[in-house]
Amino acid sequence: MAASTDPMPKNITSKQSHENREKDKALSAIVAHLDDLKNRRPTTALAFGKTERTLRTIRKIIESARIVFTQDGHAGLSLRNVADRAGIAVGNLTYHFPSKHSLLEAMLCEALVDYVEAHLAQFEQDIDTPLDILLNVVEFYVRNARTEHQFFYQLWGYAGSSEEAKIIVRNLYLPIGRFVYYLVRAANPKLTDMQTRQATLQIFSLEEGYKLFIGMGPDDAAAIATAEADIRVLTKRIVMAE
Repeated sequence: MAASTDPMPKNITSKQSHENREKDKALSAIVAHLDDLKNRRPTTALAFGKTERTLRTIRKIIESARIVFTQDGHAGLSLRNVADRAGIAVGNLTYHFPSKHSLLEAMLCEALVDYVEAHLAQFEQDIDTPLDILLNVVEFYVRNARTEHQFFYQLWGYAGSSEEAKIIVRNLYLPIGRFVYYLVRAANPKLTDMQTRQATLQIFSLEEGYKLFIGMGPDDAAAIATAEADIRVLTKRIVMAE
């Protein structure tokens, strides 16, 4: 019997086409935002037209600010503490960052760009399906939390310190939320917009909870040891409504 030459059923090709469009939207949303963030990255924007030495100083200041923020929180982050950590004079620091607010905002913006770039490293754009990408990303959240949970503790503490701080942190999460939303929609096109939003919120609540408990330890807890695998299973159940 001759092999069938019937074309692929239209409903299958249509579904694949829809999934590809949704996947492209997810990637385009985060890549476009990343390009914008890169242009405004403090170590790029502030060093434009400056010397290499100035760039090194700005990087040292922002790296030191992140260390102080992670260890002592926003309340313990002072220009003096950051300058001491960076090994420079306070006057040198304030030349680039005249206030604690400007330094804190620059440090968080720099951290966001690093975090978004790390998202893009979790998948192969032309190979992975939307669900594969999403599962790789949520696994990255948990894996990253094993070393970075203290930073996120301080970030949420800062968010609770004032209305302005809450807005800053919310804006930091918006591009990540948009990315996950589009991936959920692409992974399961049957979900309504409301269901997609609910799934996105559930996934974020799940991974933020993992960050909390991973940081609290103990490190040898059996449940924590399997967290990366567990969040993949749970995320798939949420997205596929299993």
